[in-house]
Amino acid sequence: NTSHYGFSTSGSDEKTFYKTTTAANGIMFNDKNPYLVDHVVKNSCADLSDNPIQKNDELISVDGIKVSRNQNREFYFIRSTDFPDEMTLGFRRGANEFFVKIHPESYGAMSSQLYEEWIEANKKRVDALSNNQIGYVYMKDMGEGSLNKFEKDMVANDVAQKKALILDLRYNTGGNVHDAVLQMLSQKPYLQWKYRDGKMSPQPNFAPASKPIILLINEQTLSDGEMTAAGFKELKLGKILGNETYHWIIFTTASQLVDGSTVRLPSWGCFTPDGKNLEHTGVKPDITVINTFEDRMQGKDPQLQAAVEEILKELK
Repeated sequence: NTSHYGFSTSGSDEKTFYKTTTAANGIMFNDKNPYLVDHVVKNSCADLSDNPIQKNDELISVDGIKVSRNQNREFYFIRSTDFPDEMTLGFRRGANEFFVKIHPESYGAMSSQLYEEWIEANKKRVDALSNNQIGYVYMKDMGEGSLNKFEKDMVANDVAQKKALILDLRYNTGGNVHDAVLQMLSQKPYLQWKYRDGKMSPQPNFAPASKPIILLINEQTLSDGEMTAAGFKELKLGKILGNETYHWIIFTTASQLVDGSTVRLPSWGCFTPDGKNLEHTGVKPDITVINTFEDRMQGKDPQLQAAVEEILKELK
């Protein structure tokens, strides 16, 4: 009855005899017409310089095999043999047909690129809804790499010079950098200084706590993301908006057994100052807004919109 528990082994019993792999093509297709191109994913294997692939191009062949509209499109990109180094995609545009060669990528690589697309779309949405008054920072997890990116994002002009901040921890998968994140968010101005005849500037140069902050969480904010949310609430750094977190926060240690396998053992519990176990309670938002499956399918984000609206009220 605990999270983060697990057992793993590199023994022969873990080997898979039959397996398939997906050669991702870097293209998003139309939801209603699965062979029409919607767009090419940024930085994907199909995002070529002088890109010939355009919206509404129709996929007609893969490696010389004509596609059938009665067949699931992914059938043509699944391989049971070695991952292909190159693929040739045939397209139709109007009366013309043409071919494009790509070096396919893994499904995981394309998923990461789509994740980045979603983050970039969130930034643009916040800019548009707030008339460029609110900065937006997203953290995928609480690892060292994400911490470094968070610290750079926080001092960038498109965040530091804005009047308020939205920190998005939705879908955050945890780690162990909560303290550094909260220290950064807690900075308050304590002095002002200026060059002769210059403009006043605060000390420290970056003091997020002097501005309105909204923290976004949802039902898939877990582990150290929940620690960060609980600390944010305890330090009263701003309002938390979204849905209750996952209740999946405990720290483990891994022990190796004599046969080379490992087991993760629950070791550290995480508690609020009044003794509540976060594994049992999670973190509840101050303002509950739930994004539904239909919202995602329709490209809507009520949580992000509500966060902008809440901050704009404070700015008034």
